[in-house]
Amino acid sequence: MSRLEDAIDRIKILECPTGELEKRVEGILANFEVADREKITVYRDVRFDRDEAEAYSVNLPAGQDEKIVILAKSGLDDYVVKILDVYIS
Repeated sequence: MSRLEDAIDRIKILECPTGELEKRVEGILANFEVADREKITVYRDVRFDRDEAEAYSVNLPAGQDEKIVILAKSGLDDYVVKILDVYIS
């Protein structure tokens, strides 16, 4: 399994405070040595929203063609976000 696939498996089980999703994803990708933290961009991407899930896209540095899409849903009180799906686009 590649580092990217290992990182995706870890992201799939992520639960964190809603305001920390981007930083947590950046940290996971950096810890799995997919890319340097400073070169990873995580942003809200409404184009990939599904049902009640909010989509986030992850851009990796030049030379890495993969783009990761994360589907997440906030809990009832909007305190915790849970990952529903992660895939490479």
